[in-house]
Amino acid sequence: MDPLILLQNWWQELNKTSLVNPILFFLLFLSCLLYLFKATTRKKLNLPPSPPKLPIIGNVHQLGAALHRVFQALSEKYGPVVLLHLGNSPTLIVSSAEVARDIMMKTNDAFQQRPQTMAARALFF
Repeated sequence: MDPLILLQNWWQELNKTSLVNPILFFLLFLSCLLYLFKATTRKKLNLPPSPPKLPIIGNVHQLGAALHRVFQALSEKYGPVVLLHLGNSPTLIVSSAEVARDIMMKTNDAFQQRPQTMAARALFF
């Protein structure tokens, strides 16, 4: 059979049962289409290497009692700059003094120009 005829028959049967309103069906289809469009057009961020993480807790499950040994193993595997997700917040771990000096220099505006929040102003008054 022709697929168009099958689709028309399916649509007629769907309208006969009146379980699904065509407007709701259209809105569901449109929301799925928008979600797929948004998922495919996300910008790829240039982030440092990171070990695989779990959805809610991030990399907390990989931390142990001896944090210095965990960080050393991560820096040997991923390099001197590692991005860990501790819960929902990303944390940058720097294990090299030279890289830390480069990051903390006052000429690197990307790390120095952080927005001031009301809470920070109140705490550090």
